Amino acid sequence: MTTARRYSLRIFLPSGDPDGLRIIEESNRSGSGVSFPRALFPEVKQREELLRTGVYVRQETAAVG
Repeated sequence: MTTARRYSLRIFLPSGDPDGLRIIEESNRSGSGVSFPRALFPEVKQREELLRTGVYVRQETAAVG
């Protein structure tokens, strides 16, 4: 049985809004992740985090009613 490696995640909210831009970093890693609502893309695309080389994933959540 393999023991899972433990790590910490740091989530930074630049605007202070938990539903806005979130910058996620894992301890001891050089990469980071960003999560934000599509409506914020024009503002967020100017940030340093999105100007770096990387992998970008677009995910949409469907509203179920």
